[in-house]
Amino acid sequence: MSFIPLHLADREKNPDYHDKSRDMETALVWNAVQKTLINMSRLELIPYVKSVKLGERTIVITTTKPIANAELRIYSEQILSNANESLERIGSIKREKIMWK
Repeated sequence: MSFIPLHLADREKNPDYHDKSRDMETALVWNAVQKTLINMSRLELIPYVKSVKLGERTIVITTTKPIANAELRIYSEQILSNANESLERIGSIKREKIMWK
């Protein structure tokens, strides 16, 4: 398997270009979730986040317990704001909403 570098300049030339794996974007969103919970002094919720996936317009966050979903929904707006701020820095598309599972 060979490594193919992601040229961020391609995003400027072709706005429809998307990296299918989105590893970098997913890592940024995961970091935004952690950053938000740390800033809100809710470190105990971090272990309940099972996965973070990106869609074209949404962020899907899966948790291990429904009660964690209810708690995390309180911080949806701040998580989305932090995620979009990080995604914007690398020239990625802003997401419109967070879906909880």
